[in-house]
Amino acid sequence: MEKAIIDAREQLGVQNAKEALKTLKPFRKSLPNAGKEQLELIQVFADAYLENGQVEKAYSLIQKSCQLDADGKIGGCAKFFSLGQITGGPDGISIIMKGIENISAIAGDSLSQEQAAMMVNGLLAMIEIWMTDLCMEQEAETECEELISKAMEISEGKSSEVWSVLGSIKISQQKFSEASEAFTKAWEFFQLKKSYIEEQLTQGAVSSHAEYLELLQPAISLAKMCIEMGLYEISLQIVGTIKEIDEDNLENYYLEGFTHYLVAKLEQFRQQNPSLQLSPDNIYEFNTHLQELPLDIGNELLKETIYDARAALSFACKISENADPDDEVAKEITEGAAALLNELGGALDVTELMKLKGGEEVTAVDEIDIDDLE
Repeated sequence: MEKAIIDAREQLGVQNAKEALKTLKPFRKSLPNAGKEQLELIQVFADAYLENGQVEKAYSLIQKSCQLDADGKIGGCAKFFSLGQITGGPDGISIIMKGIENISAIAGDSLSQEQAAMMVNGLLAMIEIWMTDLCMEQEAETECEELISKAMEISEGKSSEVWSVLGSIKISQQKFSEASEAFTKAWEFFQLKKSYIEEQLTQGAVSSHAEYLELLQPAISLAKMCIEMGLYEISLQIVGTIKEIDEDNLENYYLEGFTHYLVAKLEQFRQQNPSLQLSPDNIYEFNTHLQELPLDIGNELLKETIYDARAALSFACKISENADPDDEVAKEITEGAAALLNELGGALDVTELMKLKGGEEVTAVDEIDIDDLE
């Protein structure tokens, strides 16, 4: 059993939940009667189910592990945050608070870097609940501000995730300039974190590989927020960084194409309104009405940007062909990419995509020749 748990953890470290579950399968029947001695087995099963999107199966196991290890001294306190997020609402807040209190009790007077990071994750999880399940409560804004201040204090203002959540709070408060500043800060600290992990990898730190892969989702989330605030240049920088982590990420190609699409529409709007003075406030407003502005794909000044959008969205559609047929997120992304391509003049030819993938620059002549062959 011990070897199976180690192997499953390694699979989860490289985000291969299905393989982890295959490794653990022989021990599944022992779960209903598992006690404190089998806590690690319960927790690795729960983590594998969560990673595989099987939340209902994970829930009962996480709940059981929290009951068996109420102070978090055996199997850690992260499970309280997972259970709290799944539960949501006031009960979810209470469960996460229990996890934070456990960390504090274990740490005593000296909070380690790992414990501090875990505590920050708990605070951010609570903010998420206040901004979603409890957003209509009178005290929601005050609670979010207190929690983000605490998270900023514990992280010493150096956490990309904390700055990103602060930006989301500022958007909800319609303080768009402050939101833009927060997302810019988030990107700065994300780059520092990525560089640090890469340095650890060059020194052979195996655990850093899992940390490197864990950068993926926060980066995608940050790219989306930057797009929302019109920080298109930063968004494209993030897209480039994500390619270093996962070269063929479907959602990332969609975000790249969508960003170029927005840049083209904004540039066209500028051409039509030369006296326009952009600010975080009016660019946020522009983003909410962008679909109302028809794109002139014949505009010579937009040709390169439109081509970049078509290329990225064409890659997204191509990659989606290998996606799980039951993956609803992949379906939604593919449909969105196809809709944008219709507006942009259609997908690029496979030959062009192959050239782009190989690092060759596709010229206008190449494009014409390919079209003539069809």
